[in-house]
Amino acid sequence: MYKIRDTFKKDLLSTIFVGVFFASTTPFFGVIARRYFSASPFHLSIISSASGIGQLFTFYWGYIIRNRKDKLRMVVIPGTLARSIFLLTPLVNSITLFLILILIYQIIDFISTPAYVEVIRAMYPDILRARLMGIVRMVNSLVVIIITPIAGKLISSIGFRWTFFFGAIFGIISSLIFSKIKLRQQDIVSTDSYVPIKSILSIPFLDRRFGTYLAIFFMYGVGNWLSSPIYPIVLVDRLQATSLQVGFISTVSSSVSAISYIFWGRYIDRENPIHALVLIFSLDFLIPFGYLLASIKPIYLFVICSAVVSGIANAGIDLSVMNAIMNIAPKTEIASYMALHSTFVGIRGVIGPFLGATLYSFIGAIGVFSINITTTILGGFLMYRFYKSLYQAST
Repeated sequence: MYKIRDTFKKDLLSTIFVGVFFASTTPFFGVIARRYFSASPFHLSIISSASGIGQLFTFYWGYIIRNRKDKLRMVVIPGTLARSIFLLTPLVNSITLFLILILIYQIIDFISTPAYVEVIRAMYPDILRARLMGIVRMVNSLVVIIITPIAGKLISSIGFRWTFFFGAIFGIISSLIFSKIKLRQQDIVSTDSYVPIKSILSIPFLDRRFGTYLAIFFMYGVGNWLSSPIYPIVLVDRLQATSLQVGFISTVSSSVSAISYIFWGRYIDRENPIHALVLIFSLDFLIPFGYLLASIKPIYLFVICSAVVSGIANAGIDLSVMNAIMNIAPKTEIASYMALHSTFVGIRGVIGPFLGATLYSFIGAIGVFSINITTTILGGFLMYRFYKSLYQAST
């Protein structure tokens, strides 16, 4: 119990510092690109797909760390390097440099994804994991709530360059704190058996349950990514939102997330992460629906409602995905399964924003959001069928 308490304290402290980093940077990428550099829909698509590009390589990182026992280092080192990238922000003077900075950050940051899920598994016991993760994520959200409007004011007063610079320092400190967590070696599962990388890529075809899960998640996610480059356009062009207003939207989403993390953590530990995904998918259509209404009639309240739903959904997805992978994957292949999930997220994250920007040129924001609403509702239905098939198989 002492080990869990000590680990939990360090995880909490680390998440406070990384919350400052996230609040000072990521909510403002699209708006800064549009306002400071007159970014086109194509540029905004690159920003939206940057995380997807980073995730494309995670299947390889999962393969690399499969036989390693130093998985904590594989989380800390990439995290530190990625956050250090924003120390270079004062040198940014063009949209090209701004985009390069974001891309490099995302590519390096996602190196840690496969290792992180195994580290989390080793940090907390099964019966408490989602609950403790929920508390940590709640604290992170509260930090974001406090810092985001402050960061918005700082961007308005001293500019985004130095705001990002100071945020990076907090991010680096967070990684250093996380590195102090002690894991027992027997809690880290690794395998000494060699397998070719093509064997990792064939897992979705050999494990039909996992393949079905990936296919549903892919279809659902593509629709969401279609809308991602269009959201900043609606905010800036239709609603004329200021940096402070954008910060407030992020604050609303984070506030709801903070509450939702506690609910989802308890729900997942008590029920099932797949069933949680069914509920989340079924609710998620309201996010693009709010922006669709704001496109028709530019009322700020519609976007606020979308932010509320986004907070609920993001908290649920954050906790459900990792726990679902831990449930589906064999213990020796958790990193590989998580890496494949992340890679498929990356594929749709690259395709979706560019396809969304292209569709925007032909059917406008309302058309893109309508497609997003359709795929989200369909995703909820298919995930429900998947959950029912798993439940029937287990009984």
